[in-house]
Amino acid sequence: MRIARISIFSFILILFTGSQFSADAYMTDRMVLYQVLRKLKFRVSEIWSAYPARLDRYDALFLHDIDKAPTETEVQDIKNFVNTGGTLIVAGENQALSQLYSAFGLELRELKTKLWHSQRIPEKRLFPEHPVDEVYTGTDSTIAPSEREVAVLYGKENDAVIVTLRDGKGRAFFIASDKLFNKYWLLDSGNAMFLYNLMSMLPHKARIGLAVGRYYTIETKPPNPFAALLFRTPGGLAAMFICLTLFVFIALRGRRFGKPLDAQKKNRRLSSEYVHAMTALYQKGYTRPEILRHIRDRFKTDLGVRWRVNPNLDTSTFLEELAQRGVVDEAGELINLMTDLQPSGYISESQLLDIAKRVEAYREIAKIGGAKLTARRRIA
Repeated sequence: MRIARISIFSFILILFTGSQFSADAYMTDRMVLYQVLRKLKFRVSEIWSAYPARLDRYDALFLHDIDKAPTETEVQDIKNFVNTGGTLIVAGENQALSQLYSAFGLELRELKTKLWHSQRIPEKRLFPEHPVDEVYTGTDSTIAPSEREVAVLYGKENDAVIVTLRDGKGRAFFIASDKLFNKYWLLDSGNAMFLYNLMSMLPHKARIGLAVGRYYTIETKPPNPFAALLFRTPGGLAAMFICLTLFVFIALRGRRFGKPLDAQKKNRRLSSEYVHAMTALYQKGYTRPEILRHIRDRFKTDLGVRWRVNPNLDTSTFLEELAQRGVVDEAGELINLMTDLQPSGYISESQLLDIAKRVEAYREIAKIGGAKLTARRRIA
């Protein structure tokens, strides 16, 4: 029994470990970088097609492995963002970024052989608390300053891979490697520590705009598929027109427009039309049980006034009280009448009319009307 429990526990542990490994394997570079920055207590906003960049809301802009060239307007906006105090981090060696590099006076140059490791260049450490002497870059390109002096942080001999520069009130970091911050390359201690040091340049809980693969703005944001289908296709326009027409029809149905008609005889409805309409409403509402209940309550009230019995008693008790007051009902006419006055099931108009006639006949026999008048006069 013990061996079976151990085997089951081991099987569950293996399944759990395998599921965790599989989940990590399917995590994209975007997700890994986003989670790492969130773990460092930064407020990260992912830049993608449905949520374009908003530079006025960021303290730093992080562009990683961009494979589509930003437009001239986007490049100028990024440069203005840095010039007014923002921090720019660009990690990528794709030629699509050449225009962005050029805007800051830099140039991407291809290497003949891949540069796997890059060493720290300056003797004075930029990050004295957690120095990193070597990072794992695996790049095919280097950075060459063409118009301005820059601080080279990592490279090999005269080949610069990571540089930084001041531009106005802000600072920019350029990294000629699209692998440095990938999910597997961040397992290297040098790369992980370099990312930590790099982000330590930002204030606590800084707002970061993160773009991985593509950089979207309102200018380059792809159109909404539903809106494009609705407004840019003949079928979509036809469907929208039909829906709009149907809405107007439902909203305005039954309304009369224009000047009011003169009160002439030809414009008036006949009296028979109103009678027919009221009859139809009466039949539709099926109010016969309510009329029967009204006749019964009125009849019991008159009987109670005549013989001084509480009309709110139930029918059987009410009849017993009447018998004690001397009401004679030899043929059982009153009992039958009160029984028929109880609304139960369907009642036709002819049945309702017959019961009303019987009630009136009993009133005359019992002289209920006269007694009621006498009682009212005594009270007055």
